[in-house]
Amino acid sequence: MSPVLVALFLIQSGIKKNGATMLIKYSFYFLAVAFTLTCSPWIYGQGSCFECHDDPDLTAVVSDTLEISAYVDSLIFASSSHGEFECVDCHVDAEGDPHDEVLGTVDCSACHDDVMEVYHASVHGDASGPDAASCADCHGKHDILSASDAHSKVYPLNLASTCAICHADPKIVKKYHIPIHDPLAAYRNSVHGIALMSEENFDAATCTSCHGNHGIYSMKDPESPIYWKNVPETCGQCHGEIYEQFTESVHGVAVEEGLRDAPVCTDCHGEHGVKSPEDPESRVHPLRVSAATCERCHASEIITERYGIAESRVITFEESYHGLAIKGGSMEAANCASCHGIHNIFRSSDPRSLVHVANLHKTCGNCHPGIDKNVSRGAVHLTSSTTPGRVVKYVKDIYILLIVVVIGGMALHNGADFIRKSRRIVKKREAGA
Repeated sequence: MSPVLVALFLIQSGIKKNGATMLIKYSFYFLAVAFTLTCSPWIYGQGSCFECHDDPDLTAVVSDTLEISAYVDSLIFASSSHGEFECVDCHVDAEGDPHDEVLGTVDCSACHDDVMEVYHASVHGDASGPDAASCADCHGKHDILSASDAHSKVYPLNLASTCAICHADPKIVKKYHIPIHDPLAAYRNSVHGIALMSEENFDAATCTSCHGNHGIYSMKDPESPIYWKNVPETCGQCHGEIYEQFTESVHGVAVEEGLRDAPVCTDCHGEHGVKSPEDPESRVHPLRVSAATCERCHASEIITERYGIAESRVITFEESYHGLAIKGGSMEAANCASCHGIHNIFRSSDPRSLVHVANLHKTCGNCHPGIDKNVSRGAVHLTSSTTPGRVVKYVKDIYILLIVVVIGGMALHNGADFIRKSRRIVKKREAGA
């Protein structure tokens, strides 16, 4: 509370004790409030600055072609996180009255040296040029508020829009070759963005949850939380149980070994536009997971050849009953994840695998109750190399022979009939002539 307000309150109390009238009492309240609002800058040592800078029309000439506003709202500043400081605490070169028209950049490290050290090592602090994000770009200038304040630029609900000032600007994206063109649009429609902005669930991931705050690094930097090898751990901050399953899986082990082709969370779920598995547009929706996600690696000739992975797994699935049912829109039909698992995928030779020979009848039994262990005697992805004997080849040859005979015989019959009818028509015409 303002010292002047306290003093006037004590005077009012004395007047009241001496039997002052109600008129004097309410006049006091009016004068006290008016005096505090108009004079508070001077009370806190800012009076000389706001004599000029409280003028909305005040400007400063930076160059021959650039003139900027030098207006500072005293009330907004007084309510900011720095409201109790004096102007010269930050603007150390503001000497004299009047001072130089253009002041130097404020050095936040005078108070926040630990934060500034991290910032200077980040992708923003290391960048050169006027477009690099500074403290003021994210936190504001004279209107800096605590991150817990709903009006702060770094409040969880406002954070994505703050980052988007640069990251959704086409000119900046093009100039600095930023790979993601409009992360804000994708984030707003994602499961994280919807949970945060619509439900105000502050446990939902925001930009800083994945990228960091002052220590943001390039995705190519091994220190970055979004460096491909660190992605599972970053996501694991919220999805701990899934992270534990993934690290033990065949994919997680491959990531730990440094195999870049191994999928991490973002390869399957996406980055800024992560959607619920129940969303038809999600990459891991039951009707899309096989074709949109698993296919990217398991139908790749380069990857299957490089790591000795069985080929033709995707195409044989798509031609199977399950695959055809999924193409027909069946939500009940088994997809890749139904049989192999989601985050807990293991090699088929691993006893923990859902498709291990000892577990296959149980896995199939999830959809087909009562199925016995004989199911493991047959191959799932039917190819000439996985089918015992030459049964499939014989059946295929017979079908081809039947097709040739039936279709060929039909063609010969229709052709002969066409010729016979044509000759009959010609003879009738000749007889009529």
